[in-house]
Amino acid sequence: MEVKTPEARFVRTGQPKIMGNVPPKNPNFTGRESLLAAVERQLTEDETTAVLPHALHGLGGVGKSQIAVEYVYRHSGDYNVIWWIPAEQESLILAALAELAASLGLQVGPQANTAVPAVREALRTGKPFDNWLLVFDNAEDIEAVRSYFPNGGPGKIIVTSRNREWERIATPLSVDVFDREESIALLQRRARGLSTHDAGRLAEALGDLPLAVEQAGAWHAATGMPVDEYLQLLDERRPEILELAPSPDYPLPVAAVWDISLGRLTAENPAARQLLQICACMAPEPIPLNMLRGGRNVQITPELDPVLRDPLLLARATRDLSKLSLVRLDHKAGTLQMHRLMQNVIVARLDPEERERMRNAAHLLLTTAKPGLPASPEQWSTYLGLLPHMIASGAVNSSDAWVRDLVFDMVTFLYYWGAHDAGADLTRQAWEAWSEQSAEEDLHVIRITKMLGFYLHHLGRIAEAAALSEQAMEVSRTAPIPEEEVIDSMLQQAGSLRYRGDFEAARELSAEAYERASDLYGPEDPTTLSAAHSYGLSLRVNGDFRQARAIDGESARQRELLYGPTSGLTVNTLSALAVDTREAGDFLEARALQESTYQTYRTHFGPTNAATIRAALNLAICRRRAGFLEGAAELVEEILERFTSRYGAAYPETLGAALAAVVDRRIAGRLEDSRRLGRQTLDGYRDIFGEHHPYTLCAMINVAATLRALGEVEEAERLDTVAGERLRADLGERHVYSLAAAFGRANDHYARLDFAGALEVDSATLPLLAEEAGEDHPFTLVCVANLSLDHRGLGHSAEADRLNAQAVEGLTRVLGEEHPWRTSARLHQRIEYDPTVIPL
Repeated sequence: MEVKTPEARFVRTGQPKIMGNVPPKNPNFTGRESLLAAVERQLTEDETTAVLPHALHGLGGVGKSQIAVEYVYRHSGDYNVIWWIPAEQESLILAALAELAASLGLQVGPQANTAVPAVREALRTGKPFDNWLLVFDNAEDIEAVRSYFPNGGPGKIIVTSRNREWERIATPLSVDVFDREESIALLQRRARGLSTHDAGRLAEALGDLPLAVEQAGAWHAATGMPVDEYLQLLDERRPEILELAPSPDYPLPVAAVWDISLGRLTAENPAARQLLQICACMAPEPIPLNMLRGGRNVQITPELDPVLRDPLLLARATRDLSKLSLVRLDHKAGTLQMHRLMQNVIVARLDPEERERMRNAAHLLLTTAKPGLPASPEQWSTYLGLLPHMIASGAVNSSDAWVRDLVFDMVTFLYYWGAHDAGADLTRQAWEAWSEQSAEEDLHVIRITKMLGFYLHHLGRIAEAAALSEQAMEVSRTAPIPEEEVIDSMLQQAGSLRYRGDFEAARELSAEAYERASDLYGPEDPTTLSAAHSYGLSLRVNGDFRQARAIDGESARQRELLYGPTSGLTVNTLSALAVDTREAGDFLEARALQESTYQTYRTHFGPTNAATIRAALNLAICRRRAGFLEGAAELVEEILERFTSRYGAAYPETLGAALAAVVDRRIAGRLEDSRRLGRQTLDGYRDIFGEHHPYTLCAMINVAATLRALGEVEEAERLDTVAGERLRADLGERHVYSLAAAFGRANDHYARLDFAGALEVDSATLPLLAEEAGEDHPFTLVCVANLSLDHRGLGHSAEADRLNAQAVEGLTRVLGEEHPWRTSARLHQRIEYDPTVIPL
């Protein structure tokens, strides 16, 4: 067998199959050969399959990122995949990994909370590509960044960071200043004609700090200033720079050389200096030049306004900044970028009033670049380009209405993009800032309050979300805000009431909002249709499926006329209509409707879109109710995996999928799996919704069915009894959940061979079911079938035969001859009824 030497392991064969986000190669890169060799040696000699990050440490300005960039370009042929990940903000990591998922061809869609777990798994397994290299650049928060590393895999990771704590978990490689020879080489490369003696004097004065050396070389190339004069300027700047002392990572040499360049810029091109000051208030990430070009419609300063309105003047200003090495232009990407130390230097030199003015200017430029609808995937890349600058500039603290609109759209985008934790954090920052700046009656304060409540509801923080929804509702009723905003607050509050389990109050408020919108705007208006959707949901959770079906059927028709058949609003209502149809007892029609709706979601939204996954869960339940058990169970397990990887186990929608899986596993005979998952799911509902919420009690009923199948009748009976008592007290004895609990209680009696007890419960339940659901509802017919078994157990053969024949005939008529319930009734087998949780 051939044994390869370390040098032979990597054979350059050209470019990697996939390479992305890597900054442009620095044409003036000089020296660092020993460091580059050390990086190569560490990566090559690491024989383990686990990912071991190799950290480049050093203070700001020593060139950590430039070394990583140079390594990538020199060794691009050594890897199948190379991906650069800006790691200073979590949103940047998410965006980079989501882009990598698309480049790898993973069919997971653009949402971060789907793409990121998928790409980490693809890297771990090495499929579709092994031998990969990830570079996490400027990774200061160790734990946050580590959480995005693949859990092993055939690849390598490089980390650049100023945080020396990385040494605890990574192979460190300290990056220091230049050797004197390297400094001289770079200076002479940038400033041709500079003597070795003068270059050495400059290098000594600059402490051989690479960033300062680069800047001084650019200055000399642009101005031709004699070295003696330049050194004198440096000495003059030092006392002033020392007084600023902005941070420990603020090297004096680079601050001084930049200060010289900034002084010249102020004299010769004040507009370019002001543009630089504005960019200094943003993130040290690429700034889209289109954002600056959009500034023609804003007023900032008399010097800068003409430049922003004239593309030629703007091009000259950015060129001047690049010539002095104050920014790095990437013409291919259409961006400019500043070093974070440069930003520190500039911001430190601004007085508070000027700093505020430049931040406000940054906010105005950001608003001119605001993309379209935040729910539209076509707009997401633009939102991602603006997000770090919006955060770094402190836009959440602005009181300007246009800036607040941008912030609101950004947090809405983060929800649709799937960065729910990041979105909730940013929303909370905005809510706290706006609440302090403006009265609670301010429209922006009301809207951001509702948005924060919306996020917290979806994250399962029900009590905190409820307080915010109540606050927004209370203020909205008296605040001078548009009527449609008041109705929106009512709908938000109705949703909060549903999350808290107060279904009747939710129905009353939804009905009020629906009537109010209908009277004001008519039945076809978008506000009315939103109110109708909420009203249908409230009717559903109250068990009034027939009225909900009528409301949703008309809403679906109106939304299709207004928005078209493939609109997200239209198909969302159609999915709700399928739930109404199913729970009203028309299982076969519900399944047919949801099959069609799900295909629309897959075709127009993609298979991994969050709304598509929700529609898939609805379809799986429709399939099970219609008797297509295998197709239902497979789909549910897939959905559960997707929700768990996307949101985690402690998430309302994950719990809904888990509860469906509990039922499917029981039906398939996987009783131990069903019990294990059932207990976890029940605990999850208790933690999020509380012990008394109807959905917690619904989970109890379904877990009890599994325990009964395992022969653990005593525990099943306890759960059914607790659930039944609480549901009757909170929702009344006629609610479908109360009747389902009674159904389970009768099955407990039957399992203990207490046929008289089962007969008593079934006999009391049947007339309520017939009245509430209808005599032909499958739930009612199942109760008839079980009642026949109660009589048979007591020796009442004639009555048992009569009831069984009635049940079999009815189930055959409404469900068909192949349905499992019809088969169980014909074979005189006890039937379980599994109540479902309605999506909130």
